[in-house]
Amino acid sequence: MPRKPDPTLKPAIIEKVTEHLHDTKLEAVSVRSLGRVLGTSAYPIVYHFGSRDALIDAVVEHLDRDLADLRLVPDAGPAALRRWLIAVFGGLEHRDRFLAARLTFELGAVETLDGRERERLVHHGHLAAVAAWCTAHGYATPDAEQAASEAVCAARGAQWAALVDPDGTDVDGALRAIADRLASGAQVPVA
Repeated sequence: MPRKPDPTLKPAIIEKVTEHLHDTKLEAVSVRSLGRVLGTSAYPIVYHFGSRDALIDAVVEHLDRDLADLRLVPDAGPAALRRWLIAVFGGLEHRDRFLAARLTFELGAVETLDGRERERLVHHGHLAAVAAWCTAHGYATPDAEQAASEAVCAARGAQWAALVDPDGTDVDGALRAIADRLASGAQVPVA
C-alpha cells in the first residue's frame, strides 16, 4: 500500500503545474502527464486534488487569489469601476494574469459541456456587481441589468481578443472605454 503524500506538497504541486501550463495547452494535460512533470506518479495529484479538473481549478484560484476579496462598491465612482474592470478582466500583460484568463476561457467552455457551474457562478457574480453599480448610479433596474450584461460581455470579448491577439489588443483601454460608457449613461441618483 502506498504511503500518503506529504500534505505540504500541495502548494508546490500548484506552483509547478502553473509553470507547466504557461507553455502547454489544457487539452494536452492529463493526470499522468502532470505526474511526469512533477517527477512522480499520478497518485499525489489524485490524492490532493481528486482529478485533473480540480487541480486546474486550484491553479486558476491560485492565479486569481488577488481577486478573491475584490469587490465593486455600488456607490463608488467611475474610476473605481474602471479599476475593478481592469483588475477582473485585464492586466493581461502580466504572465500569470494571461494564464488565468486563458484557463478560465478553456475551463468555461468545457464546463458548459459537462454541466459544472463554477464559471457560470463567477459570470453571474460579475453581472450582479455591475448591475448594482449601475442601479446605484441612476439606471432603472431593467436598464441596469441590460447595461451590466452588455458591459460584462464586452469585457469578456476584449479579454478574449487579447488572448487571441495579445500584440494587437489593448484590453485595459477597452475596459476603460466600457467603464466610461457605463458612467456616461448613469443618471444622478435621487437623494
